[in-house]
Amino acid sequence: MNAGIKVFVAAGVVLMAAGCGGGGSGSDGGSGSGGGITTNASVGGIWRGTESVSGLSVIGLADEAGEFHFLRSDGVQYAGTARTSGNAVSADFEGYTPFGYVFPDGATHGTGTLSGTVQERASLSGSTQFTTDLGAKSSGTISLTFDNLYNTASSLSAISGVYTDPQSGDVISVSGAGDVFWQDAASGCTANGTVSIINAAYNAYRVRFSYGNCTGAAAVLNGVQFSGLGTLDTTVSPVQAIIGVTGQSGGNKYALVLAVQR
Repeated sequence: MNAGIKVFVAAGVVLMAAGCGGGGSGSDGGSGSGGGITTNASVGGIWRGTESVSGLSVIGLADEAGEFHFLRSDGVQYAGTARTSGNAVSADFEGYTPFGYVFPDGATHGTGTLSGTVQERASLSGSTQFTTDLGAKSSGTISLTFDNLYNTASSLSAISGVYTDPQSGDVISVSGAGDVFWQDAASGCTANGTVSIINAAYNAYRVRFSYGNCTGAAAVLNGVQFSGLGTLDTTVSPVQAIIGVTGQSGGNKYALVLAVQR
């Protein structure tokens, strides 16, 4: 695949999103001190910050149900679902290195845990423990700040349009009905799928598509069903769509990151 539309292949499992998402806000019915009701904080949001192991920046997308896709600036993607209890957040996670790249010990994936706190619509921080598939262990911290862009309403009319990958020149079309299509010139891959609204109050979209007609090294992607989250950044010019998805075929798992301009 080309450098603009990056496909990340992990030969076995994936890695976790170090520091994301619990369930939506609501009363859990449990009693706190004095018999009060404990409210679980939501991790839904667009989150920006850094993680300590690499020192690199992270942009995270999380919905109100706790699904998250965190995208590190070197192309590593973290994906999973987090849980909250009050302001405490925890998650098991999986994650991918970019296709053709490895972690320092040569592994392409690993698993780990996150434990921390979330201040709803404000901040998320915690500690992570991670073990690669080859057994190398690391621990670190993550510190993220909520981006108010998440509070922008979502709609199919807002996300529809013609997008271009700035590096490859590939064109991605999103119709007013949410149908998605594009073709990657380098690999021959065609993608067909949909974008749908998760909650119209928030700037997060469900993205699903599958690949076909891929050739060469990308042929392993034929028939793979991808699903994940996207957001529309209207604070930049040109407007940018940011998408993180994962998919699986047999024993292999894949991740794809898109950052395209309209």
